[in-house]
Amino acid sequence: MSLRSILVMGLFFAASFAQAGQTLTNVTAVVESGRTRRMLVLSSVDGRVYKAERNREMKAYLESLRGLNVQISWNQVGPERVITAITPVGNVSQDVNFFAPSANRDVEPTDVGTLERAVAIFNGLNDTNKTRSQCFKRAHMWSFDMWSRLGVISQKIYIFYTRRYIELQDFDWWFHVAPVVRAGGVDYALDRAFTKKPLTIREWKDKFLNKNITCPTITHYDEYYNNQWSRLCYLRLMPMWYFRPADIRDLDREGIVKNNWDLAELQDARRAFEGGEQTYEALDTGADTITH
Repeated sequence: MSLRSILVMGLFFAASFAQAGQTLTNVTAVVESGRTRRMLVLSSVDGRVYKAERNREMKAYLESLRGLNVQISWNQVGPERVITAITPVGNVSQDVNFFAPSANRDVEPTDVGTLERAVAIFNGLNDTNKTRSQCFKRAHMWSFDMWSRLGVISQKIYIFYTRRYIELQDFDWWFHVAPVVRAGGVDYALDRAFTKKPLTIREWKDKFLNKNITCPTITHYDEYYNNQWSRLCYLRLMPMWYFRPADIRDLDREGIVKNNWDLAELQDARRAFEGGEQTYEALDTGADTITH
């Protein structure tokens, strides 16, 4: 078996595959499932957990890919993506830093005044089919829409699931994110793909985790990264410009600040919505960034 390319044999599903595809990404982590005999590959570019059969050779190979840029070929089996091949791709990566280090713009989020106003903003967000989109892309476009159409400066709330939780639950994601607006001094998560109204941060967390599970709020990415076994989850509140967890990591470790909208990210994120190419056609301006 080549160390440059691996075909995952002996797949554990006999069902016909409704969807197949490829993902260019960076391997954030590789863990063993605590529920099944599978290896779980955490992808940086889309937040997914890709799955493969666990054996000695497979485990050694996948663990050798930690931190590397890879191309994953996969089959969709229900809600899961099962790896059929995973190949290192040298320096090719979508884990790109779009901004050089610069002075941080400390912008306070807009207080929209009342919960009723927050509900109206929530109801005005583009609806989406969550089976064809990813949370960080939905959150980015919703944040952009609130800023560009309403002049509302939002934030984003992240749940980071630890390896302990992923192993225990054989979970399909390692993070979730939604935009946040402030109303009457209270922060509300606007997650229209999963909820029917704005929820407080605590209510939003309880939507995705047992109410008895507490998720400490962190201020540095490594508080999550270096503490994978003492907790099941962590929360992180971020400015609206941060597109995905890799941006948070780069801010905290390298000082790479994001303080405006990146056109390439917005063009990518708009595909989270059906008809997004038409809805957000005005984003195709040829410019590199849209400055706040």
